[in-house]
Amino acid sequence: MLTKRQKDTLEFIRNYINDNGEGPLVAEIAEGLGIQSHGTTHRYINSLIESGHLKRLPLRTRGLKIVEPNDPNSLLMPVMGKIAAGRLIEAVPDESEIDLGEMFRGKGRYVLKISGESMIGKGIMPGDYVVVETGRAAKHGDMIVALVDGYDATLKTLLINEDETFTLQPANDSFEPITLEATRLSIQGVVVGQLRTYP
Repeated sequence: MLTKRQKDTLEFIRNYINDNGEGPLVAEIAEGLGIQSHGTTHRYINSLIESGHLKRLPLRTRGLKIVEPNDPNSLLMPVMGKIAAGRLIEAVPDESEIDLGEMFRGKGRYVLKISGESMIGKGIMPGDYVVVETGRAAKHGDMIVALVDGYDATLKTLLINEDETFTLQPANDSFEPITLEATRLSIQGVVVGQLRTYP
């Protein structure tokens, strides 16, 4: 059974992740709960980790994650080791896990299914899914979802030209690049991930 303070801490972390797509810092938890001592906040967090209600993702400043017991929608999968895609090496056993939901989920993100072959040179094939983030500013060389003239949507690499025009660059020689005035282009999001399944 959790104490009231532990329940309050867990609820604050849950709400923060739902609102921001990432875990809060200890200082933010303390402030949100009106706790003066960061040490006390650390103890609440550690007790929730020990009881299996929280986990701390390695190498992440905001790495607190809610553990939902027996969640049928869980995307947690074991990482069994490393395997060579180049020269032959021994498969190295591992005991960690990877949370696909944590990897791809985030504020302002959505998924699109790929139709067409204009980006096969980037390894994006028809039937693949790409994860797109709307809140990220697009930079030169980013793969973006672009809306042209308010109507035609396409997935291309963004090239920002010195004359302040934009070029939508395909990754297939069968398709021509498209150069547009800035006023004709609306960037709908930046590609941040890719998913593929095999039959």
